[in-house]
Amino acid sequence: MEWYQRWFGEEYLLVYEHRDLAEAERDIHFVERILHLRSGERVLDLCCGPGRHDPPLARLGCRVIGLDYSICLLRAARAALGPDDANPCYVRADAREIPFRDGVFDVILNLFTSFGYFEDGGNCNLLCSMARLLRPEGRYCLDYLNPPLLLAGLVPETKTERNGVTVIERRALNDVKHRVEKTIILRSDGREETFRESIRLYPLAEMLIMLRDAGLTVEGVFGSTEGEEYTESSPRMILWGRKHSPPQPPL
Repeated sequence: MEWYQRWFGEEYLLVYEHRDLAEAERDIHFVERILHLRSGERVLDLCCGPGRHDPPLARLGCRVIGLDYSICLLRAARAALGPDDANPCYVRADAREIPFRDGVFDVILNLFTSFGYFEDGGNCNLLCSMARLLRPEGRYCLDYLNPPLLLAGLVPETKTERNGVTVIERRALNDVKHRVEKTIILRSDGREETFRESIRLYPLAEMLIMLRDAGLTVEGVFGSTEGEEYTESSPRMILWGRKHSPPQPPL
């Protein structure tokens, strides 16, 4: 079983409970500003997790679909909605093989480092899925960790307490596979469970090539949702742009 098939359950929600709705509101305010979101647009929240970003998108008038592989996280997203809320709606699928027709979305968002989970071929397939699903000139935003910052300041181990659970996170670099590997140990009531995270580290130059090869232009790179210019010491690497338009035939 791959790590992402086991990790994204109730335990994930505990470890990342500090990622709250207020943060999600700020993220969407930033996305609205750079992508010029408009009421009525079809938006795919790709790897939506528990759906933090989707109600703010719906309040802007967007028609939102959240897609994730985790049944548990999708259940949490649906539980946060009112009984009569039809927007956003949620779909379970693999991000590399998304079951929608070509060109159906105006905007695709991939937020909070939901990229780099797979080997190189799978990560490229995810970007190609984004390009396939976007209409011509459709926009995207990909919010990714910043590898140079992570490499410069990797903290080998942290320990926190969350709702009576001791959370130990151990981090290491796999230089051969260019990945950061995290082991998450949860201790409570004399019991211990262990989970993993593994993220492929792509520097900006590689990301630009991968996006271009998938058929996506890059119109800007930010270092945070505050809109600061990207540098190697930025908190994030946030890329945004459009789907290539097909060449127009001569008149």
